[in-house]
Amino acid sequence: MNLHLDNTQRELGWPMPLLDDLTEINSDLRIRTAVRNVIGVLTKRFDCEAANVILLDQRVYALSSYSMSCNSGEVRSIARKCTEDLIGWRDSNRIPVLVNDLASDQAFFSSIGTCFDFKPRNIISAPLFAGGEYFGVIQALNSRKTDGFSDDELSRLALMAGHVALTLRNSWILEEAIRGSREAKSLYEVGIALSTTFDLDELLDKILENLGRVIRFDTAVIYLLDPHSGTIKQVVGCGLPDTMQDKLHLKIGQGITGRVAETGQGIIVSDVTSNPDYIAFRTQTRSEMAVPLKVGETVIGAFNLESDKAGAYSQHDLDLLTAFASLATISIERARLYNERMASRKLADELMIARRIQMTFLPSQDPMVSGFDISGINIPSADVGGDYYDFIPIVENHLGVAIGDVSGKGIPAALIMAAFRASLKAEIRNNFAIRAILMKVNNLLYESLERGNYVTAIYSVLDSKHRVLTFSNAGHNPPVLRRADGRVEQLSEGGLALGTFPNSTYEERPISLSTGDILLFYTDGVTEAKNDRDEEFGVARLLACLEESKERSSKEIVNYIVDCVNKYASKQAEMDDLTLVVLKTL
Repeated sequence: MNLHLDNTQRELGWPMPLLDDLTEINSDLRIRTAVRNVIGVLTKRFDCEAANVILLDQRVYALSSYSMSCNSGEVRSIARKCTEDLIGWRDSNRIPVLVNDLASDQAFFSSIGTCFDFKPRNIISAPLFAGGEYFGVIQALNSRKTDGFSDDELSRLALMAGHVALTLRNSWILEEAIRGSREAKSLYEVGIALSTTFDLDELLDKILENLGRVIRFDTAVIYLLDPHSGTIKQVVGCGLPDTMQDKLHLKIGQGITGRVAETGQGIIVSDVTSNPDYIAFRTQTRSEMAVPLKVGETVIGAFNLESDKAGAYSQHDLDLLTAFASLATISIERARLYNERMASRKLADELMIARRIQMTFLPSQDPMVSGFDISGINIPSADVGGDYYDFIPIVENHLGVAIGDVSGKGIPAALIMAAFRASLKAEIRNNFAIRAILMKVNNLLYESLERGNYVTAIYSVLDSKHRVLTFSNAGHNPPVLRRADGRVEQLSEGGLALGTFPNSTYEERPISLSTGDILLFYTDGVTEAKNDRDEEFGVARLLACLEESKERSSKEIVNYIVDCVNKYASKQAEMDDLTLVVLKTL
């Protein structure tokens, strides 16, 4: 085995063929097509019988191997979770490798498995690095030359690998961005679709119908719980024979789905044959995923998906199904409440429960951030409202701070708020810039909302290590920044309210924070509260309250402002939600 490649050898020529190869490889950035192009170039350029592209997905810690032999002319693929053998394979493939006698070194090749229908004789292999991160190899196998592969060919393969790595990484990033945007749009549209009926049976069928737009499955079942008997009382499924419907009743704690209902935690089972909790309703099932349907901390049911393929589901799929479940839970609980209260027409009870569901989307406690004192509050009005705020951990030393207000009131506003929250969090997971996140969320809202409905919002990211807050304001009440020396600034940089126009662009602005600086976010329920003379509380009174309480903690400042608004407001006037977030630099 030869293991070598110095910087001098990396500078070898081959410019025109390389240019032709790169043109072919870059002709299509879809990941599978790009891989196919790479394999085609490898077999042609190195006059070999077969080629291999192996990619390491760090998110799910799995290898995907794409292989083609000239005999078949077809690209085949396999995927495997990383085991100890595969971890060793990964570590041994971080440098270029030439082996002209694989019979004496089968461990190198056989550790990963292939799709080839022949015995490999020799191989050259080069690692793929992009941005300093290792994520796979490209390989040429079975040289047609009698003396096998040469050192010069190994050097050329390594030179090609640098360019291939950039292409495949860009293809991967593009595909993930497209998938993330598609998933966010699907989740939002599902949320709107599920708000169109109060009939529970119709709603459950609609949930299953829309679930297939988000995640692939061979069988899907919705279980709803009876909290009094401890049994699963209602089951709706698809992909099952009609004769199976009556056999799907479980007790809480029984089977994989019953276990999820008991613990309130989602689960992925990559191989059901090795899981003692699995109940074999279908002989074809190889993998399963289940998540709870939760209202606050109370489990009201569970989703169960099954696939005929082993290892079909990843952590990303579990996160996506959990997001879908949160949307479905709102609609299920809303429909259930409506049906229970229909006889007595107690709409107030429905609004109260809907508000309880809505409150589960708000932070249960203030965040603990070194160097900062942060507190938020949401005080609902008599009706279900559309106010929202959240603290979203992103990466170490970075905290997302969001506040929003949906036009209108009642359940329609609450549903729009829930869908806005889901789409915002989905885009944040894709690690886009703040302005890009708001632009994508804006387009999702514009495509789905009726004209006249919109969301005002501010999304910001606090870098606590460098004491910098970067924000963008989408048509919301400008936050107030009070500097330690008494200077006051209102932060309006951003763009239009979300959902008003398509393709709106947003500006973002970083702010350096110093000890004693106070940042106040609020919704219009604060400044538009009216007294007996129909006069609004206004920004001036808000600034005065902030000035009077500046020496207090963030929680005390929030409570002081709420107290000032309540004393000012008329008891006869209709109040809006009051939402405040205070960020104080220590």
